[in-house]
Order: sequence, then structure tokens, then C-alpha cells
Amino acid sequence: MSFSSVGYSSLAVYRHYSPVLLVLAVSAAFLFFAWQALDRHNQQRLREYFEFESERIALHISERMALHALTLRSAAGVFAASDDVTRDDWRAFVEILGLDQNHPGVQGVGYAQWIPADQLQGHITQIRAQGFPDYALSPDTPRPNYTSIVYLEPFSGRNLRAFGFDMFSEPVRRTAMELARDTGELAYSGKVTLVQETKADAQPGMLAYFPVYRHGRIPQTVEQRRGALQGWVYIPYRMNDLLGAILGKQLSALRLEIFDADRLDAAGLLYDSSDMLDFREPMTGSDGISLNRRLDLGGRHWTLRFTELDGFSKASKLEPPLAEFLAAAFISFLPVFFSAAYIKARRSSLIASHLTESLKQSERRFRSLFENSPVAYAALDRRGNLLDANPQLCALLDYPRDELIGKNVLDFLAEDADNSSDFGLKLQMLNHYGVLECELGLRRKSGGTITVILDGRLQIGNAGQAMIHCILTNITERKRAEDKLQLAARVFADAHEGITITDADGTIIDANPTFCAITGYPRDEVIGRNHNILKSGKHDAEFYKNLWQMLQTGGCWQGEIWNRKKNGELYVELLTISAMRNQKGQIVNYVGLFSDITQSKLHQQALEEMAHHDPLTHLPNRTLFTDRFQQAMARCKRDNTLLGVVYMDLDGFKQINDNLGHEAGDQLLVEVAARLRAGLREGDTVCRLGGDEFAVLMCGVESKQQCIQAVERIHQNVARPYQIGGREVQIGISSGVTLYPFDPSNPDYLLRHADEAMYLAKQRGRDRFEFYQPNCSRELI
Repeated sequence: MSFSSVGYSSLAVYRHYSPVLLVLAVSAAFLFFAWQALDRHNQQRLREYFEFESERIALHISERMALHALTLRSAAGVFAASDDVTRDDWRAFVEILGLDQNHPGVQGVGYAQWIPADQLQGHITQIRAQGFPDYALSPDTPRPNYTSIVYLEPFSGRNLRAFGFDMFSEPVRRTAMELARDTGELAYSGKVTLVQETKADAQPGMLAYFPVYRHGRIPQTVEQRRGALQGWVYIPYRMNDLLGAILGKQLSALRLEIFDADRLDAAGLLYDSSDMLDFREPMTGSDGISLNRRLDLGGRHWTLRFTELDGFSKASKLEPPLAEFLAAAFISFLPVFFSAAYIKARRSSLIASHLTESLKQSERRFRSLFENSPVAYAALDRRGNLLDANPQLCALLDYPRDELIGKNVLDFLAEDADNSSDFGLKLQMLNHYGVLECELGLRRKSGGTITVILDGRLQIGNAGQAMIHCILTNITERKRAEDKLQLAARVFADAHEGITITDADGTIIDANPTFCAITGYPRDEVIGRNHNILKSGKHDAEFYKNLWQMLQTGGCWQGEIWNRKKNGELYVELLTISAMRNQKGQIVNYVGLFSDITQSKLHQQALEEMAHHDPLTHLPNRTLFTDRFQQAMARCKRDNTLLGVVYMDLDGFKQINDNLGHEAGDQLLVEVAARLRAGLREGDTVCRLGGDEFAVLMCGVESKQQCIQAVERIHQNVARPYQIGGREVQIGISSGVTLYPFDPSNPDYLLRHADEAMYLAKQRGRDRFEFYQPNCSRELI
């Protein structure tokens, strides 16, 4: 063989297969553009997820700060409810708030008193007399007016450094305090360094203020508010502690920076989440996603800057469009294989006539297949006009064949269906690339819409005419099922109630994010474990037995239940458990839906305390005393014992109240109440009836002598000296006693008889007690 023949053979091969190379180049170009479109779509999804996460985190911070604002308003309500809020009152109020459990990240709750310069020395003397001999204001430079942090709970650790600090002397704090004073609303300060800070673990800080006015009312004008100012309740924040408690592990692969107002520099930086990591993750670079949001607070705002970190795409769980790319690659290279096969067939000139006959037979078979295929098939021209349609397509659209032929696919598109509006553009891409696969919403003649997947291929005939062969697959039911599944998944994931799903044995098979947030258990830690990991120990076995019995018989249980979080903290939840049964009626799953009502329970207990106890001495009031009176009488009847009813009135209280003032009188009443309570047994009850009058129920008294000994102990305790307002005072007490059932009266008359005996004791010299006798009333006349 000569070199010329070899060259000719190679040239012929190249000439035959050059169209294949051209198709290959076109397919590669289509694949490149398809990948670019898929990548842009994926980046857009990441951007939308980034914006959603940023909005969710900003909303969470705003809700938590709003909760703190309500806490400050309730703190101001303490001063509105009492003219004299003592240090013990303040400590009790903050303990009810439960800062560690309900307000994590809050440094404390305090009260700063407004002190005009002419009252400064008297203020210092008063605080030192309360047990703080070294108390002084700082800084100590002369000023027209002063403030002082007098209450701050918890009063320990870092907070001790703030005692006596004049926040009004510092410009940033003063600006917020003046705004709160003049508006009567909550106000936040700018960035400061708290006096609680030390050199170790120093953090940026800020403070929230709410004004306290005399008489508990907010005056109408600014001048009136300034004149009625009593002080401020406030919350100091260490920003890393605050945001760490609010956000927990919610940031995932996002970096959050919080700036004071619009100062987007190191001087205005309040918080940077990257400082909380064990190492600083590398940033994504100039093309990473970044977003600023404004968060408005009382009289101030923060700028929240969110930045994408490496790993954000993985954390979003949005899969890259690899499967779509592979499908596009497969479809794009099909014409290459078809072209190669066609060229190979053309080269077989020896079987040309046989091939022609084969093609005719193939066409007949195709027509038969076209007519009888269970798949809806359509033939279109380049503009989307229907050239042919098989019976299955006619049945799918509910049109006869002669009404379909000649119509354009665009005439059947549903206006409100997804992915239908850009079909014309996709049809142009089909004319360019030769393939089309998309989801369409189509209208039927009889009404209603259906969703189909259209898979089209462009074919060019020998005469140059173009035809698009399309297969339409009805996915309406599948689409509806997918929508239902997505809705159920969103409800499960976004519900504000905790949701768990267990098998028939109570083993957890799924839990939503709210369950994890309330209980503190990560989802992967509870899957496969039994619900008894949450048991609090506050319910006995009978409680759980009744619960399961109700589930087995009625299929549902609802009520309140105490559980325990992962950190050991107890909480109460309102729980509904529903049993899920299969077609045979067997229970296969349980679904639990609950919400945390611990805070509501605490508020309820606080209200009950206010309704049944004296606000000054915290002793039972008349309502609770009457209830316990009935119980004590029933107990005495049951145990065959005596009930001692003692009516007491302080001797000389009016003189102390007039000479030392009402504040001293109130303090004396609190001290007397404490001594009365300390001198009684566990089953006895002491009540403040009003003013300086008290009543005592002594249950289970065996004899009159035992009652006399108990009353004598009470008189001895009350008669001991008191330290009131830096002075030593001493009072006596007159008491009247009656014994039930020796005195067989009802509670009202028993108390009245004890009262008459008390007045008899006062007439006979005071500071003594007398037992009721039927002639007591005659002696009083």
C-alpha cells in the first residue's frame, strides 16, 4: 500500500466523521452553558438560605431583648407596688425571675437611685446603717446630682464591684439614662466597659434602663418626669455572655458581628462570633455572601453584619446540582452517538436498499407504537405547534385529535403553574441545543390543570424539515404527594411546639428543633432512646400507669407533666400524646406535642402569693387565714385536741410610728412578724389582720398549760429590743386567747372572743395576755 492511499483513507474517515466532531463540540458547548445555569441556580439558593438564616437569627435576638424589656418593666412595677422596696424585697423579686434559667446571659438586675446633692450625706449614712460601713459613691468628685447603684442581684462575684457606682457620671451611660428619664420608656446605652469587668476575660458591654417615678405613675410632661424621678431599674450586659446564651449553636457556618449604631469599626464592635470559636475559620474571600441588618432597640439601634464562612454550603445541606449535570451530560452526548451510528450506516452502501426497507418497516412499527403506546406522545414544529398527537395525549388533555392539531403548546399552559412562564425560552433553547426537558402545568378542556414532565428531542429530516418529538408524563398525583410531604416537613421543623415521634415502645424515632431547644438534647442524641430520659422524678409510678392506660384505651392523653432537661433543670410542659394506629387497629407510633409553660407556672405562683399573703410581712392574709381556720378546727375534731386562737395587738406601736416615721413602723412590723413566725411550730399559723394586729392558730394543743407556755414564749420574743433606723426600740404586746372546743363557736366568734380577751388584757395593764371568759364583754363596758 502506498503512502498516498493511506492518506486518502485517513482523509475519507475524517470527512465521514467530521459531523460527529461538530455535534460533539455543540454538545460540549451546551453542557458548559447548562452547568453555568445550574451553578447560578445553586448560588441563588444559597443566597436565599443565607438571607433566611440571617433574618431568623436577627428575629431571635430581637425577641430575647424584648423579653428583657418586659423584665425591666416588671422590675419598675415592684417600686410602683410599694413605697419602700427593701434589699430583701429586691433579692426575692430577682430570684423569682430565675435569671440563670429564664434569662441566660443577663449579668444581673439592678436599681440605681437618683440623689440630689443636698441629700447625698443622708443617703450614705442610710446605706452604711444597713450593714455596709465602707459604702461610698464612686467617682467622688463634686456634682450637682448623683446616682448610685444600691441594689444589684445577684449580689456576688463581679457585681460587687458595681455597688455604689454613679453611672450618671459617665457620658455614654448618662445619655441613655436621660433618654429613659425624659421619655418614660426603655433606653439602651452605647458600647461601654462595665465596672464589673476585670483584666481577665474582658468583654464589651451595654446597659438597658427603665425609669422609676415616685408614686408609680409616669408623668405627662418632660419637666414633670424630671421632677418625679426616683431612679432607674437597669440590666447590665456582657455582650459575649448575652449573645452566647441567645444564639447557642445556631450560627453554624455564619459569622455574626454586632456594631453599636452605624459605627462599623473596631470602636463600635459589640460582638464577634468568631471570637467565641476555638480557632478563627478562614473567610470565603471577596465573592462570599455578606449582609447587613438593622436591629432597632429602645432609643438606639444595632447593625448586624452576617458573613458566610467556609463550610456554609455544606451546613445549608443544599446539594450541588451534580445529578442534573450528569443527566444533561447524558442527554447532550446522545446526538453524538446517534450521529456516529447514522454515519456508520451511510457508509454501508452495500445494504442501502435493505436499509430503506428496514426504515419503512421501522416507520410502520413506530406508527403502531405511536398509536398504541401507553405514553402520551406529541410531535411539534420549531414554534411549538402540534403536528401530531397520539390517543394518550388526547385523553390526557381531554381534547379530540382534530382540535389539537395546529394548536400551540403555549395555548394549554396554566397561568399559575410553576415553571410554565419561561417555556417559550426553553423552546428556543431546544431549537439551539436539540433537547428539552421541563415541568409544565397544562389546562384540560374539561377544566382543571395537570402537571407533566415534557421530554423533547429535535429531529431534522432528510428534506431539512424539523420536528420535535415529545413524551409527556403525567406527574400530577406525585406532585401533590410531594407538596403534602413538604408541607408536613415544614410544619414539623418550624412549629413553635416541641414534637416527638416514637414507636410503639416509646423509643424516639424523630424530634423537631423546638424539642431540642426546650430539652437541651441534640437530635442525634435522642434518636433511638426512650422518652424516660426526660423523667423528672416528681411523678409516681401510678401517674405514668394511668397515662399509658388512657393512651391504650382512648388513644390520647393531655395534661401538665414535669420533665428534666439535659442540664438537669426541671421544667413543666403542657403535653398532648396521640396514638397512631395501622389499618389493623394496632398502635404503631405515638406523637407528642408540647410547650414549655414553666414561666406561666411561676407567674401563677407569684399571683397566688400576692392573693393570699400580706405584701409587707408576707404572712397569710385574712383570706388564707380563714381557710386554715376551718382546716385547723376539723383537725382538732379528728385528733381530739385543742385549738388555741390568739388575738394580739402591739403596745406602743403608734408612738414609734409617729416619732420615727412610717418606714420605721413598717420595718418594726416586719421584724415582729419574723419573730412570731420563728416562735411557732410547723403546723401553727400566724396572720396579720391589719395595722399592728396579728392572730395565731395553735393546732394540736394538749392542755391549757401548754397554750400558756406557747403564748409566754411569743411575748418574750416580741419584747426583746429592736434595731430600727439606727436606734434601739422596745415594744410590748397584749394578747387574748380562747380555746376551741372549750369555746364551741364558729371561726368569726372565736376570733371575736379572742379580740375581747385582748382588750381586757390592755385594760389590766398591757404587755400581758388573758383567756376569754363569757363575762369578758361585760368587764369591757
